[in-house]
Amino acid sequence: MSISSHSWLISPALVLLGLAGSAVAAVLFSLLVLWGGPVDRPRERGAHTTPTPTSGGLAIMAACGLVTAIALGLFGNMIPGGWFNGALLFGFASLMGLSGALDDLIDLPPKLRLGFQIGLCLLFAWLFHVDTLTFGPGMTVTLHPVISTLGCTLWLVLGINTINFMDGANGLASGTQSLALVVLAGLILLLAPMVPLGNDLGVVLLICLCAAGAHLGFLPFNLTGKAFQGDAGALFAGALITGTSLVVKAYGIGSVWFGGFLLAPLIVDVVLTLITRLRQGKDVMRPHKEHLYQLWLQRRDPSHFRLAVRVWLLCAVSSAVGLAARAVDLLYQIDIRFACLTTVILLYSLVWGRVRRELLKNQPLTTSSSSGVTAPEVP
Repeated sequence: MSISSHSWLISPALVLLGLAGSAVAAVLFSLLVLWGGPVDRPRERGAHTTPTPTSGGLAIMAACGLVTAIALGLFGNMIPGGWFNGALLFGFASLMGLSGALDDLIDLPPKLRLGFQIGLCLLFAWLFHVDTLTFGPGMTVTLHPVISTLGCTLWLVLGINTINFMDGANGLASGTQSLALVVLAGLILLLAPMVPLGNDLGVVLLICLCAAGAHLGFLPFNLTGKAFQGDAGALFAGALITGTSLVVKAYGIGSVWFGGFLLAPLIVDVVLTLITRLRQGKDVMRPHKEHLYQLWLQRRDPSHFRLAVRVWLLCAVSSAVGLAARAVDLLYQIDIRFACLTTVILLYSLVWGRVRRELLKNQPLTTSSSSGVTAPEVP
């Protein structure tokens, strides 16, 4: 079947309803957050000097859930497939987001928080574990279910916390989340009709659309520093993005590598910063201000907006490479996705190292260095 010879999985009207309806709902819920939601008090490692509402993630979750429920109630007969996959995905993301909301309120111990994440990710990974890994043409490896489940769990925990750790500059993470969800929705929308079981993903697609719209509705509040999404929003979106990447792999729409394309710049910063701190003998469970995006704000350009746009563009480029590699696979049956992802990660890593050296050239890091950016909860 050619790419241009099939219809969308759901109608354009439902696509618009999901995006626009959830965006409007997110704006309304965000106004409620500004009016009476929990606040993040100024602290030494933060950028803000006044109490700032930090439950924007709850507004995103509420908007996504409400519009998804309305669409299913009114137009459920127009959405193909059952609700099972969508319910599992939304339940997984919601539990993760609610755990983040609890952490926003009472600061859970890091080990307890991580233990809960691992347990929940293990369960989801068992349900949607990857049976095979393809590294190139004729290079496919079959995985034992236990190894596959552990590997998928590692991906979920890494991706979820990557977004959380990078949520320290206005608009950076929330804009990246919006982009990733739009790309995932577009991938499912266009390619699901081309695979045998693709019609089962109608509800998953609707959830991605509503989540994308909710993030876009909240983004202006976050980009201007009026509200933070908090751990609730970062963990909810992280679970949706990483979880959906496993679901699309299970149904043959995308590869297991696609999530890496979506989050490539963020993963590079988080992983290389973690490795650097480990090599320096630092406590990796201790909050810090040493991510490249934080150093950039401290030493190069204090504008959160310009930084966010740069990161969005990097994510857009890596996502476009992932989509192009998928198109090559569809048109020519040549799977170059792993090679492309490896190349993207390598290039971004080289840029990361060069920029970091430039930023630290005249002023090495000290344990007491100040920052103009809110640091993540855990490095």
